Amino acid sequence: MKRILLAMMGSLLALVVAAPMVSAQPENGGAPVEISGTIPPEEVATYPGACSFPMQVEVSGKMKTIEQGNGDTISIFPNYTVTVTNTDTDEQATFNVTGSNHMSTLENGNVQTVMTGRNFALDPVAGTFVSMGHFTFVSDPTATDPAKVNVVPVSGTGRMIDVCELLAEEE
Repeated sequence: MKRILLAMMGSLLALVVAAPMVSAQPENGGAPVEISGTIPPEEVATYPGACSFPMQVEVSGKMKTIEQGNGDTISIFPNYTVTVTNTDTDEQATFNVTGSNHMSTLENGNVQTVMTGRNFALDPVAGTFVSMGHFTFVSDPTATDPAKVNVVPVSGTGRMIDVCELLAEEE
């Protein structure tokens, strides 16, 4: 399970609270659990796709991962919000990200993630963004070079908000 969440963090690199989510995940039959936490700028900066300015990410809401029995998982995020702060300017934006992530391991060992609804993500190619719609990417969970984690970049239909552009310091 931790590998799947780290893959999300590494290529999306997805939902920015891997450690608290791993320890708090309920069983398949349980209700979603409350998640909240703050990821400091020095940690966010380690993820490929993070903004060029220091940013803090705060998350709050509920989360549940459902094991599909074949190794695939679905993670849902009801009542989930992400607040991103540019700590240089104190500019911040809060996003309702109540989407879901469908993760499956492909025959070659890569992990395909399909994001539906509203999701927050960090991606080495797309950057830091909020997606609304249906987006897919494929990551290599064995890649040691963060720049090579994404083997198929994020693509899909819908809308993407560039969080870095939104919170960038005005010239």
